[in-house]
Amino acid sequence: MKHLIENWKKYLVEGDQSYPRGEEDDTDDVAKVVIFNEDGEVLVLKRADDMKWNPNKWDLPGGMVKKEESAEQAAKREVKEETGLSIKDIIEVGNVNQITVFEASIESGDKEIKLDDENEDHDWADPEKISEYDFVPFLKDFIGKQEQEENDEAPA
Repeated sequence: MKHLIENWKKYLVEGDQSYPRGEEDDTDDVAKVVIFNEDGEVLVLKRADDMKWNPNKWDLPGGMVKKEESAEQAAKREVKEETGLSIKDIIEVGNVNQITVFEASIESGDKEIKLDDENEDHDWADPEKISEYDFVPFLKDFIGKQEQEENDEAPA
């Protein structure tokens, strides 16, 4: 994860940090998931060009947490809705601006990605080639916060 963060922080751009609420039972909280494959690549989704918020930008799977739902439950639900994948071994890795980011792996045998209408493409991103993607803005804040926490924890 640290290697991915180091590469991401070099290429992300600033912008509006908020996620719009989509449905009546959405809260202001968001859950996003970093899913690695066996080659160390990260699943990224390209938002559809007809989306109101950040169309054609790359993002992590995830979305709004609903009322009566935990962030982890939302992460599982959103990954399933957006990709058709089931995830396991979910670990919270950080949060920023009401966005909780998890790391997870794919359930065995669950490899085919079936995109929903919010996304038009997907890729397994090599952390070394992260500059090829135009990501949604929240990732910059998340990367900066993770880097600060790592620096704070480093021995003097």
